[in-house]
Amino acid sequence: MSQVDPLSLTLLFKKHKTTVLLMLPPHETITTAQEMLLKALQSRGIKEINGDPVPEEFSDIEFGVTVDKNDLEKGWSKLEIAMPELENSGTSKRGAGKQTSLKAADIRNGQVIAFRFRKPREQSEKDGDLDIDLELEDPGWDVVVPSLDDEEGKPN
Repeated sequence: MSQVDPLSLTLLFKKHKTTVLLMLPPHETITTAQEMLLKALQSRGIKEINGDPVPEEFSDIEFGVTVDKNDLEKGWSKLEIAMPELENSGTSKRGAGKQTSLKAADIRNGQVIAFRFRKPREQSEKDGDLDIDLELEDPGWDVVVPSLDDEEGKPN
């Protein structure tokens, strides 16, 4: 049995009605979080979530953070991953990891993070000149936020 780091962050990754709880050290990169999420989905045999097929590659997973951490229903914005090799080619590997870590992205313990899968057609279009168009046509975040009203309305 592996030891759990007491400083690890407990993060709740949500898509539609699915929530995946992962414990990750704050120094882990966003890329590692994507890998761990994909492994967790695959280990449970989840092939699709609300009609969206689970991708084969972790790079096809995008994360979103809440616009208002106190009200999930206000919406989500894409978590941008800094690319140190594009920003500063002189950055050492040690500095590169710091720029994309969970801590550097201001991810907190207990935080809810939305995730979505890139569509296959978006991948093929990314090779062309349509990168700008894809940014303008944000597909949105499929996160169902449970409420007490949902529970009260159901008969026993």
